[in-house]
Amino acid sequence: MKKVIIATILFCCFIGHTKSQVSFVASASNVVELGENFRLNFTVNANGSNFLAPDLSGFHVLAGPSSSTSTSFQYVNGKTSQSITNSYSYIVQGKREGKISIGKAEITVDGKKYYTEPITIEVIKGNAQPDANINTENSEPPLNNNDIYIQINLDKTTVYQGEQIIATLKVYDRVGLSGINNYKFPSFTGFFTQDITQPKYFQLERENVGGKIYQTGILRQSILFPQQSGNLTIDPFELECILKQKAGQRRNFFGEIIDVYKEVNKTLKSASRTVKVLPLPLGAPASFTGAVGTNFQFKVVVDKTELKSNESITLKVNLSGSGNIKIVDKININFPASFEVFDPKINSNISNTVAGSKGSSIYEYLVIPREAGEYTIPPIEFAYFDIASKTYKTLKSDEIKFTIEKGDNTQNVVSSSGINKEEVKELGSDIRFIIQDDFKLRSDNKSFFGSLAYYLSFLIALFVFFVLIFILRKRIRENKNISLIKTKRANKMSQKRLKLAHACMLKNEKQAFYDEAIRALWGYLSDKLNIPVSALSRETARETLQKRQISDDYINEFIQIIDNCEFAKYAPVTAHHQIETDYEKAKKIISKLEHVL
Repeated sequence: MKKVIIATILFCCFIGHTKSQVSFVASASNVVELGENFRLNFTVNANGSNFLAPDLSGFHVLAGPSSSTSTSFQYVNGKTSQSITNSYSYIVQGKREGKISIGKAEITVDGKKYYTEPITIEVIKGNAQPDANINTENSEPPLNNNDIYIQINLDKTTVYQGEQIIATLKVYDRVGLSGINNYKFPSFTGFFTQDITQPKYFQLERENVGGKIYQTGILRQSILFPQQSGNLTIDPFELECILKQKAGQRRNFFGEIIDVYKEVNKTLKSASRTVKVLPLPLGAPASFTGAVGTNFQFKVVVDKTELKSNESITLKVNLSGSGNIKIVDKININFPASFEVFDPKINSNISNTVAGSKGSSIYEYLVIPREAGEYTIPPIEFAYFDIASKTYKTLKSDEIKFTIEKGDNTQNVVSSSGINKEEVKELGSDIRFIIQDDFKLRSDNKSFFGSLAYYLSFLIALFVFFVLIFILRKRIRENKNISLIKTKRANKMSQKRLKLAHACMLKNEKQAFYDEAIRALWGYLSDKLNIPVSALSRETARETLQKRQISDDYINEFIQIIDNCEFAKYAPVTAHHQIETDYEKAKKIISKLEHVL
């Protein structure tokens, strides 16, 4: 008993106590129906006291507050850390329609008070639902086109040429979306597009759409920049989805009545959208190169203004703002004729979010003055079309003056103002010294023709020829036996498919991963057993493997992995570690079968 107490004390002393920032948040569904029960949670990542709930007079409190605590330990790199989560939950109903605000909750942690941010919950009128008990065996509820649909949402439909548009491809569901098989996104012809980064896993959220609650999910978001004026049409996009639909009722083993569901495939197609693109106004400045947006800023920096000829200058132009910065590929600069200028190196740091495309681009010019003298680069101008004021605006830098002194190797320089430039070369050092040291010449009167090595080379070539003939004839005989070829290549082809599955796993493409994994498993068995894939099933696979005296453990493991992959493929959410586990199991069973078949 003493050992247990001592070990416990030592463990508690060993735990590293790191004070993390206290987080106290409120969470609930953002939209609910009138009369619908929902959970309201207040969560703090510390041990607190004196919890005070906000005013809930706008809701019927059916239960709560109920508190719960969870604790977890982590041991990383020799350090142990502890995290605590305390939750206070209520079950509530909205009393009236409209948006109801929930104020701040309060809790005390280590003598300091913390508050949640206020949240707003929208309560809408309830919709009458059909009584589930009226469904008989094998009955199927009707599926309305408004129960599930897809749509291209645009934040604006009338824009100027080059002005950015946020396009959101979204699915709206009220019947139970179970999975997505395939999709075909629009091509966005006539637009320059930049995709907005989406979460790794597809998620559905509740949303009020026309007085009805839908489960909505964003499939893709893009920023569109129209490249021409006129009416541009965005093609529809298509989606093949799997719905979990009620098919009736039956009694289970205990005599209880339970609902029966089946999976239904449905193809959805959105409507096309039209964008009216206005041409940019006439009278654009000479320095205008197509930039359209807002809050553009312009800065020019040069590393030195006093130097010798044939030394390099670095001139940087920093352009920032919100808009189509990505398509601006040059800045008009009037360099002196004796300056050799190389194409600019462009470094862009642009973020694409639901607020639009915003960031900066740095244009770095390498310049080499070839002749001595006093030179001036006139003020550099950059013009853009400002969306806010609907006018052209011009940004201007100061003029830049250079003092160039005569360099040491100026006499070997030929000034060039050609357009195409090559890499910078070292000038005045292209003549190599003549070797003046003593050296000896070696005479060789021997000839390869007629020597022993000459005749041996003929014998070796003849031997290699007959070996190649033998190998080729053997390969031709084997190629005539198609089943033998498939059997020999079965493992190689399965490994190739598993590599494709592994690549999809790294990209978090769940659907593509399971497609390749299933193809690898069935394809291996088809090639190894010389059975067409179309004729393969779990029964035929089991019978054929049993005839070849394969153990039932291997057979059951193979079929279980097939079942796991097919189930996970259509599951709405699959943990990443589960995908990794399925991948390792698929590799392992193919390796096992390869040793016994």
